[in-house]
Amino acid sequence: MATKSTYRLFLALVIILAVTLLLPTLARVPYFSYADDVCYFKYATYLGEKGFNGLSILFQGFIADQPNWFNPHPLRIGFIILSAAWLKILGYSLLNLAYLSLFSYALFLVFSYYFSRKYLGEQFALLLVILLAFSPLQMAMARRAFIDSTLNLFSLLTIWLFWDFLKNGGRLKFILFILAYAGSILIKETSLLLIFVFLPFLSASRFIYKKKVPLREMALLLALPLVLAGLAYLASGALVYMPGIIKVLLMPAPAGSYASLFCSGPWYRYLVDFMLLSPWVVILTIGFIFSFFLKREEDELALYFIFVFLLTFVVFSIFLKNVRYMIILDTPMRLFSLLMLNKIAQRIYPRRAMKLTFVLVIILAFFDCLNFYYLFIGEGIHDPTSFFLLKARQFIPFN
Repeated sequence: MATKSTYRLFLALVIILAVTLLLPTLARVPYFSYADDVCYFKYATYLGEKGFNGLSILFQGFIADQPNWFNPHPLRIGFIILSAAWLKILGYSLLNLAYLSLFSYALFLVFSYYFSRKYLGEQFALLLVILLAFSPLQMAMARRAFIDSTLNLFSLLTIWLFWDFLKNGGRLKFILFILAYAGSILIKETSLLLIFVFLPFLSASRFIYKKKVPLREMALLLALPLVLAGLAYLASGALVYMPGIIKVLLMPAPAGSYASLFCSGPWYRYLVDFMLLSPWVVILTIGFIFSFFLKREEDELALYFIFVFLLTFVVFSIFLKNVRYMIILDTPMRLFSLLMLNKIAQRIYPRRAMKLTFVLVIILAFFDCLNFYYLFIGEGIHDPTSFFLLKARQFIPFN
């Protein structure tokens, strides 16, 4: 039986392989003046030049600059400050900002292994990281100067730390969750909506599954990140400009704009997009969820991630739709895929189920990696909206 050090060696090899595959592709990424990554780069560069006081000028400038109202807004101070500090060290270029996404991706894989091994064991943790490392969406965002890879890191840290505190308690976990959740909100305001995952799960745990839930601690756990984020906005000078920026954000995207043309659609659009990226992961996910409820399984971790998956899907479906905005769903989907593959392996070959699961995971990861190269390198997809994914898959004719 393999030792812990062996699994961690394989973890390092998986991450090194994934990063090595991505590194040569970063320099070939095209950048467009109207794209999100260029906007974030401008914010970070300005803040790096002007210092922390430059944030208030960014807020004021955003409100005054009507043509840019539908670009990323500067209230995402967590990412802007982090990007400015990162570029201050490496130098001001879009390529260096893309390296922040690559670094966030690598850290995300490390933390995914750390938390999953505590509840699934070393073998399952390694297999989950393999599926995550070669996810087409994760790999695509790791090479872009977008916000999504960094947001995914903080969001999944928040989700794992919430579960970890709920199961084990502890002051350090309490503090780390507050910092991670506040960081997620400051990186992108939509992270605030994770509270609509945590509250229903706590309610179900207490009233349906009759679990002991420390309500006072949980109330503080969910309230303090909001307070901390509010204090950060206060210190940045954002509160004066926040009503004006929020008013802009609530405006519908004008007809003919990129957002209205490429980021609208029905609630099931995300399923279509994930299917175009990684069809077998979607099929395995749906199969696992149905199997879980039909057989009334009692896997608490799986139940928690089903709450994360379903409630996040429902809540975010009311906004503009782009599959990269929902990168947070990639982890539960790949966890479900792994658990479903293990169920299949146990049915086919019960004596060597884990070995068969390993083979199936490698096959799935291999085809996912091919999908990444086909869609994002071969077809050169810049933003994985439905139109470009469907065009790449030749579902729609377009020259």
